[in-house]
Amino acid sequence: MTGGGPKDCEALEPYGLDGPIDELIGTEDSATRGFSRDGELLSQQLYSRMPASMSDRMNKVFAALTACPEYSELLVLGNQGTAEALVKTRAIEVKGVEGQTYGYERTVMDKELRSPRRTMTIAVTRGWTTVMLAGSPDLVKEALEPALRKATQ
Repeated sequence: MTGGGPKDCEALEPYGLDGPIDELIGTEDSATRGFSRDGELLSQQLYSRMPASMSDRMNKVFAALTACPEYSELLVLGNQGTAEALVKTRAIEVKGVEGQTYGYERTVMDKELRSPRRTMTIAVTRGWTTVMLAGSPDLVKEALEPALRKATQ
């Protein structure tokens, strides 16, 4: 993919295909790591910032991510043309975790409405540390507690 982004979601259009996370949170004082298992991907980002600053940034990011419950996304595939997908989003509650939590689920379907692909993003802030996990829902749920434990020890 070489470009594209949301077509009919004003809250996300300024961020293009990459979305609002890096632009609104920033990449300074952060570390990112990616994992894969059985074809499923998991991204883990760790931020170290003042809690008030991080809370404000996270509120803005998750408000943008969930602003449009349904929208079209255009994918530019280089010289192979374009493809359009239907995206559905919803805020999710993160239960059983200590700290300030944020959750979001995204389902992407091609225009023929087959083969939906779900991803989940969960962020938890404890003091100066924020852990954000994104990927397949099962991997995110499985990795959340160990990632929090490791990051906040």
